[in-house]
Amino acid sequence: MASLKVKELLCLLYSALLFISGVLLIGFSVVLLYKVIHHFKFIPSSAIGPFIIYFLLGFVHLFLTWLGVKGPSREHDVHIILFMVITVILLVAECAVGVWSIILWDEVDIESLHLMQKSFNDLLNNDYDKKDWARMESELKCCGFDGAKAYEKKNVLPLSCCNSGLQNSTCTEIYQMGCQKPLASYAKILLIDAAIMGFSCCVFQALGVFLFYTFFRTLKVERSARVQRRLAMQRRVSQENGSANPTPSSPPPPASA
Repeated sequence: MASLKVKELLCLLYSALLFISGVLLIGFSVVLLYKVIHHFKFIPSSAIGPFIIYFLLGFVHLFLTWLGVKGPSREHDVHIILFMVITVILLVAECAVGVWSIILWDEVDIESLHLMQKSFNDLLNNDYDKKDWARMESELKCCGFDGAKAYEKKNVLPLSCCNSGLQNSTCTEIYQMGCQKPLASYAKILLIDAAIMGFSCCVFQALGVFLFYTFFRTLKVERSARVQRRLAMQRRVSQENGSANPTPSSPPPPASA
């Protein structure tokens, strides 16, 4: 009985951590999704996928919290089994998203290169995407597609390529590095974070399956022991009632005439 109570407390503690993990997963996915959208003009749209899925899986964490509390506390087999089944599915899904993030990490620099090159050509010829380039150059401290020389065709260097002094708006330094490498590093870091999130969740879900499975096995053993104790008590009560009320002996037969 004591072992069952300990495992029940562990399951309830895990459920509380599961709720926290759901909130964190939703929060981190929103933050990382914002970082992708912030430079979405130069990052392939496929990079959004993992963060959207993590956002949805965060709500599954919150739903599992309800099952994780109700199942062990009320000893409901259906809720415990449903919890383990959904947790296994969640484990596989989060592991798959982690692998997907690694695949995207390996491809994002090439796809970003094509998007940046096309966008920069449009910028030079038609002044398209000027705000997007200005924001990226200021934040990543870079200039043009492959350096300040890329603006020679326009004969005008944008202010976003200048590192302005703190005291005034004069240009104290021109960023010489092009934006292709800084942006590729920026996108790769986001996808590495996505992969770490996925594999960390996998380990966490595996722990949950283990805890609830051991609790379920212990619960089955404890229920069997309860049945045996109940039967033993019923037999003891029956024996005590039988000894307290002995059967009266039958009278002797009458003597013959």
